[in-house]
Amino acid sequence: MIKRRLIQLAVVVLVILLGVIMFIVGKEHTILLDNKSVEIDGTTYNAFQIVEVQVAKGETLELGPRDRDKAVVMGQRHKLTVTYTDRNFEEHVIVKKFSVPIGESMVLISLPVFAAGLDQSLWLEHYEPPTILSLSPVEEELVVTEELIPLDI
Repeated sequence: MIKRRLIQLAVVVLVILLGVIMFIVGKEHTILLDNKSVEIDGTTYNAFQIVEVQVAKGETLELGPRDRDKAVVMGQRHKLTVTYTDRNFEEHVIVKKFSVPIGESMVLISLPVFAAGLDQSLWLEHYEPPTILSLSPVEEELVVTEELIPLDI
């Protein structure tokens, strides 16, 4: 009887553990890649003229100044590859691994800050998509005109 209860408890724990693992591995994230100039603590990180970005094993995206694109990925851990050419026409390739926080479904990566080698908390941030502003409908006033007055003849 005790052996049977232990086996049942072990199966329940295994199913819960499997569910947690599948949640973490199978969760889809949208990663916004932002190539805009940013100022942090008085230092300006300028946007790239042309930058190529690849998230995980996805397609390579090419961004110009003030461009933003997205990559949709599965799982928590990813590799970000940024390739750009500097003013001296030297090509630079930066590869870093990062983790998306578990509760986040959409994050924004600032590419100039990423390339500067700053801390992940500065170049990876939570992004809340804008919502449609819902205004309450304006009630129309009833305007009484001569056409609305009944004529008793």
